[in-house]
Amino acid sequence: MIKSEDLVAKFRYALDNHWGYIWGTAGKLWTAKDQAAATNEQTVLYGRRWINNFVADCSGLFSWAFKQLGGYMYHGSNTMYDKYCTCNGPLRNGKKGGTEALLPGTAVFTGDDSNKGHVGLYVGSNDVIEAAGTQQGVIRSKLTDSKWKYWGELKGVDYGLDDETAEDIEAHPLLKKGDSGVAVSALQSMLIERGFPCGSTGVDGKFGNATLNAVKQFQQYSGLKVDGIVGPKTWAALEMQTSAGKTYTVTISGVNKEQATALLRQFPEADVKENA
Repeated sequence: MIKSEDLVAKFRYALDNHWGYIWGTAGKLWTAKDQAAATNEQTVLYGRRWINNFVADCSGLFSWAFKQLGGYMYHGSNTMYDKYCTCNGPLRNGKKGGTEALLPGTAVFTGDDSNKGHVGLYVGSNDVIEAAGTQQGVIRSKLTDSKWKYWGELKGVDYGLDDETAEDIEAHPLLKKGDSGVAVSALQSMLIERGFPCGSTGVDGKFGNATLNAVKQFQQYSGLKVDGIVGPKTWAALEMQTSAGKTYTVTISGVNKEQATALLRQFPEADVKENA
């Protein structure tokens, strides 16, 4: 079985390495010779931009990723939906049937009841990675985009998540520079609260250079690997270092015992030392 997080990682790899789209391919290095021999209209018009890049079409990206991970996925979105899903159904407002959240690693489809002409992979935090077309290549889109109409959990994928774990992944997805959304806003709020500012824009939901620097500073402070990627260890460190967990020493001079006692009623857990 393929772990859902490993499938997501393969799609992120294709996105990060600027893969292109060529119809009928599944992880091929596109060459000038391939382009010269092309007959597909879109490939003839736009395929030259992908020479010396790896390429795949939408379902070909799935076929490549599964093969890399020791599995198999049919190269064709209609058959994927009809025969290679353990469960599937309509998608409304980015949720199963409009009510239940998707698990990362779930396939999402365009089309209608009779034709699922395009497929992408939900990777968490409202993001889908898809091989979108010859002009765009592999891109990131939003699960809530109106084009995504159906979902399917794929055969051979171990989602291995109960509802509570799935909710935690939604709240704490893998984040890196270039990401955006609610999870990035939550990250920025936590960093700022812990003394690691995210630039002049503050909490804007965009993982740019200022947020990257804040993450690296926090990772260094926390003894973590300084890579600027917010994974489980960085999230856990952020959760541990809450404001409530910090302690401060405060010295107040010129007050008598009664005044000090009155002040301390506001802080019942404070430790008090009386100086002679």
